[in-house]
Amino acid sequence: MARKHEYLVIAEQLRQRIETCELGPGDRLPSEREMVQDFSVARMTVRRALGLLQEEGLVERRRGRTGGTFARPLPPVVDVGSAEGLLHQLEHHGMRVRSELVDTGERVPPRMVALGFGTEPDVQIPMREMVHFADDRPVMAESAYLRPGRESEFEGLAASSLTCAPGEDPAAHRSREDLVMPTVASEKECTLLGLSTPAPLQRIVRKVWEDGELLSYSAIVLRTDSVTLRVSH
Repeated sequence: MARKHEYLVIAEQLRQRIETCELGPGDRLPSEREMVQDFSVARMTVRRALGLLQEEGLVERRRGRTGGTFARPLPPVVDVGSAEGLLHQLEHHGMRVRSELVDTGERVPPRMVALGFGTEPDVQIPMREMVHFADDRPVMAESAYLRPGRESEFEGLAASSLTCAPGEDPAAHRSREDLVMPTVASEKECTLLGLSTPAPLQRIVRKVWEDGELLSYSAIVLRTDSVTLRVSH
């Protein structure tokens, strides 16, 4: 078995201390010098471990006389499989949620979206792009495509697929599928989510069917330092 990289070992130990609340929100982590001595590694190895934890949203690094590395509050947990929308769940965590419309209109969709709707690759279909904020911080970006001819559903289904639940319209037989996967922010996603450098994200591909026909296709990316996803069965 290959030996685990030293920076991963350090990150794993620090992550466990944060997740078990041995290091609570606002607590200072050992200094780089202390960790160099404790783990018998180079300073660059320690910095790489801290950089990984920062990307995961577990720590923040401050400059100045009172600077250092500090544990952050753990992000709120939202249930992807819940009948309650993700944005509503964030509100129940006491967060102020709002959404901004970035783009809307008829657009040529990605190939996989066109295949799902059964349209030709160059046919434009209704699209809506949004950024969702929690406590004035961008935490999710969403691109939603709708079956041609069902434009009114952008209001009836919901302005965002993150606020709708399967079966909320008793007259329709709706079902939903969510695919969750890790990804790294693209240049555009960095801009939408206020990231200075590409960072790990969670991607949700959400499909909503009505009477066996694909009604909407949404691609959602979430900042891992702002939201933790849970999948219940």
